[in-house]
Amino acid sequence: MVEKEIDSLCSQYGLKPTNLSDLTLKVNFPDPDLEYGFTGEENSLYLPLYQELSAASSFPGEGDFRVYIQLVLDPDKVSSEYLADFFNNPLGLKIRKAWEARGFILRPETREPEAPVSVPSVVNSLNGTASSAHFSGGSGFAEVSSLTAGEIAFESKASVENMCEENGESASVLSGAAVPFFPGVLSLPNVDLDSLTHSKLYLPDLQVQLEVLKIKALTKELISQLGVFECRLSTYPKSITHIRKKLELIREAVKLANDSDYILELIRRGESKKLEFKSTLRMNLITGKPDWNIEHAVMKTIVAYLNTDGGILLVGVSNSGEVLGIKNDGFPNEDRFLLHFKQLIKQHIGLNYASMIEYTLVPVNGKKILEIDCKKSDEAVFLKPDRNDEEFYIRIGPSSERLTGSKLIEYVNRRYNGKA
Repeated sequence: MVEKEIDSLCSQYGLKPTNLSDLTLKVNFPDPDLEYGFTGEENSLYLPLYQELSAASSFPGEGDFRVYIQLVLDPDKVSSEYLADFFNNPLGLKIRKAWEARGFILRPETREPEAPVSVPSVVNSLNGTASSAHFSGGSGFAEVSSLTAGEIAFESKASVENMCEENGESASVLSGAAVPFFPGVLSLPNVDLDSLTHSKLYLPDLQVQLEVLKIKALTKELISQLGVFECRLSTYPKSITHIRKKLELIREAVKLANDSDYILELIRRGESKKLEFKSTLRMNLITGKPDWNIEHAVMKTIVAYLNTDGGILLVGVSNSGEVLGIKNDGFPNEDRFLLHFKQLIKQHIGLNYASMIEYTLVPVNGKKILEIDCKKSDEAVFLKPDRNDEEFYIRIGPSSERLTGSKLIEYVNRRYNGKA
């Protein structure tokens, strides 16, 4: 499921999926002879083996360093600060959770609260042909002759098959030193490092990564300055009217940016009971002419949302999630487009329901999308395709279904009249 989301993101932005092994020069396991387990190599990602912990571009210095691995990253491909932020954000957290679900990281055993805490050592075991690295219980600290303790070299495409191979024997990279650990844990996690590092990631190129980091820093600075300004407002500045106007401009700019990202996130999720896409408002893309059947499909979806639990309709997005925009509808400008939509609501649903139908144009990838957010109605809403006909729709799964006859009466009585 996560890989499908990554593929969708890459398709949306014209990127190719990547993985950690393509970005990593080497992997270091913790060295117990070092105070914090690792040397401070540049552009390093400290990746926790527990999804509850945060990834970092510099080692936190607190907690048990043995539940981290250090990935020294290629500075020409990725910023460790960006990648740490990625793994701490929703998609990155999903990927880390999927590692456990797919068995790349196996949870350790836990003890009952009254049992004593046992802290066994962590061993990285690899035989001559193994392609996975496992942390498991053991004791002692074995020698690693060909590599510095805890270091795994990556060659060419960063294969992990050659790591820690020494005469076909396993190499222990951690000792059983007394280090604070999580309460209730009897053993450390088992890690299939090869599968983990070859699982899919979604990352823009390095230039975009660095720009994102700059914008995030700017955002934090702005939040800090707004906090100071909020405190100073109590002194009643003389320029209060000017300040209010400036803040309103900032608010609108931020809202616009948030709306665009929100629409993209909705598109990535795909159609559902409360989300549907329509390529156009009125234009039949096959005939190239306005078509009432297209308008009817939009109107019936809105009515179905009102009669069920509400939902969002995006006009200007294909069923496959491609952003088409509203230009295909052939209106001379956006105002005429919105006026036409308002007239459709007035004529075929009724302006008395307009307060439950919020709509706005949102810029997405350089195009405008019509977002229609429908609330749940407290009374039955009918679609009027013409003066002499009425139709009633509800949402069933990702589609709008028409109810007639006894099914219509039963639904209306149950939902609006309180009759079971």
